[in-house]
Amino acid sequence: MSIEGKIVIKVVIEASDIKKVLISSSRPLHITQLFAGQSIQKVATTLDALYQLCNTAHRFAFLHLLDKCKVISLSKNEIMACQLLLDLETIREHCFSIATKWRIDDSNKINKNIVDLFATLREINTTLFLTGNPLSLEKKTLQPFSGINSLVAKLEQQLMLELVGEQFHSETILSNSENFEYWIKTQSSDCALFLHNIQQSQSSGLGSVDSLFLPNITTEEIITLLNDDGFIGQPTYKNICYETTPYSRQKKHPLIQKLSAKYGNGVLSRYASQLLEIFELLKGVKHNYVNLYSEDIHYDINTSTVVNTAVVEVEAARGKLMHSLTIQGEEIKSYRILSPTQWNFHPQGVLKQMIQSLDFQNKQDLVNKITLLTNAIDPCVGYTIEINNA
Repeated sequence: MSIEGKIVIKVVIEASDIKKVLISSSRPLHITQLFAGQSIQKVATTLDALYQLCNTAHRFAFLHLLDKCKVISLSKNEIMACQLLLDLETIREHCFSIATKWRIDDSNKINKNIVDLFATLREINTTLFLTGNPLSLEKKTLQPFSGINSLVAKLEQQLMLELVGEQFHSETILSNSENFEYWIKTQSSDCALFLHNIQQSQSSGLGSVDSLFLPNITTEEIITLLNDDGFIGQPTYKNICYETTPYSRQKKHPLIQKLSAKYGNGVLSRYASQLLEIFELLKGVKHNYVNLYSEDIHYDINTSTVVNTAVVEVEAARGKLMHSLTIQGEEIKSYRILSPTQWNFHPQGVLKQMIQSLDFQNKQDLVNKITLLTNAIDPCVGYTIEINNA
């Protein structure tokens, strides 16, 4: 069972003008209301079954909420391991997006190297936690980082080969815009060819519009906002639509700053942000988790009658994910989730502005451009595009 749903993008045109852009979601956004009155074990199991996209992010958020509410206690070592799993999930989601959406033809063929890469990611997860489900409430055994060191090295080689290609290194091509653009023009990896095609078709600045990035919001404000059904469906903060995307996370990196100065925040800068983020996360995987040590993990459930409320924000592949929980003992009183998709595909949000900025030759040209924009905004979401005459 999955509740990811999809986004429907409807555009009304008249001759060569865009008259109306309607963006809606079929996702059942308030399904977590069914969690009220359930036990923590039931909710843990249901979260795992419901959310296939960003599964690690959702389940890590739940464990972290229980820890904040003092229902269970997570060690710093376990939190570090969960963050490692989250980084690997983001790498996987970006790689899947590149493998399926960065295309210059209509082929649905998946490169075998990507399949092997995904197998390595799975092996890292299963090696890190040899026994037990790593994000469940059951007993589990965490292994030290040394146990996965060789697999991380293998992952790095696979990422270099598949995404960058031969004769180049990620640190070189992502260090500045000159190296990046030289790589695009001279390399034959699928990524380079896709990005070069964007340049050649003069689409680098496609969709460049003024955009506002989700600011930090206080815990108290988030709790109040998440209790509003309208906010969950169409979130704004102080009546402003924001985006929370890979681009918003990487916008301060020197490469993205240079590309944005040249092309704006259009598709080239946004696709480059996805690629950059993979290797930034890989760098973190290699250096941030080396102190992970072996640990047998089990939870003593605190059944205190005190009512506790907590909020957790997690940076998932698509953007910032928000969970809030109110709990008493082992019983969930309320549970709310706001996904980054609701920010990024708000009916008045950044995608609508980008589509409204488009020039197009015919319906197919418009569909192609909207597809480029949508994939650049969100690497994971499913969507359909409808073009109608006024």
